[in-house]
Amino acid sequence: MKTVLLVPDMSCNHCVMRITNALKEINITEFEVKLDEKKVYIKSSDCDVELILKKLEEIDYPAEIVME
Repeated sequence: MKTVLLVPDMSCNHCVMRITNALKEINITEFEVKLDEKKVYIKSSDCDVELILKKLEEIDYPAEIVME
């Protein structure tokens, strides 16, 4: 199972880098950031989604869970 997050404020490669670094800081290692879709795909099913959302909020990239 994957968690998909929509990050509407993601607009450039610098944004992708900041999001990538933030996820790595909280030990999320299996993910893909897609700038063209403004989405982050978390591949690990045992991740703490609330922690991820909080971390992204801290770096000014609020996200929401997308159901797919």
